[in-house]
This record gives sequence, structure tokens and C-alpha cells, in this order.
Amino acid sequence: MNHKFKGFYKWVLGVQNGYTLVEAIIAIAICGFGLATILGLYGMAIKTEMVSKSIFEQSIEINSIADEINGSLGDSTALTLSEKVDSVLQGKYSGYRREEIQGDDQSGLYTIKIIHKGKNSAEKHFYIKVSWRSW
Repeated sequence: MNHKFKGFYKWVLGVQNGYTLVEAIIAIAICGFGLATILGLYGMAIKTEMVSKSIFEQSIEINSIADEINGSLGDSTALTLSEKVDSVLQGKYSGYRREEIQGDDQSGLYTIKIIHKGKNSAEKHFYIKVSWRSW
């Protein structure tokens, strides 16, 4: 760049001392990008916290369902395993339903598939393993 044109650009842009308009725009763009990055990271941290809290609350609920199912296997009021599971789910956990029970009568180990319909109407599948023998 020729020195005699350098003064011309400063005169056209209206800058006598300090930064040129282009330098100021670049500085503002860099600061804006930095601010957007910081706010984006903060937003992701908040969303991650909300998701982990939701997962934690649901895992507590699933664990309590498993505990109640295992606790109900000792009493002899219901005849089959599916009746016992259904009575627990209908009692306190109306949002959950038993889909299927897979297992082996010889070993007494069963896998119970439970479905919960979430907020977005998406079905979530949970599997609970129990040990039960019908006498």
C-alpha cells in the first residue's frame, strides 16, 4: 500500500487517530464470537444438568419399581408372576406397563420388560431381572 493513499483511506473513513473502521469491526466481531461461545457453553452446561437430573430421577423410580416387585414376590396373594408385576404397576406406577416376561422355569430367573411413555410420547423400555419360583 502506498503511503499517500493511506491518508486518503483515513480521510474517507473519518478516522484521524486510533483504529480504523475495519479494525473496529473485526474487534467487535471477535468479541461477539467469544461472547456467543461462552453463552453457548453455558447453555449446554445447563441442558446437560437438566438431562442428567431427569435420568437420575427416572433411575430412582425404576429402582423403586424393581424393589417393590421383588418385595411382592414373597407374598402368596397373586398366582403368577405377571399378576404380581401388574398389581405393583397398577398400584403406584400408572404410567408404566408390563410388556412381556421372559425367563426359564428351571432356573427361576426372569426378565421383565416394562414400558413407560414419556413426555414426547416416546416409549422407553426398561428391563428388570427377578428370581421367582412358582410352587
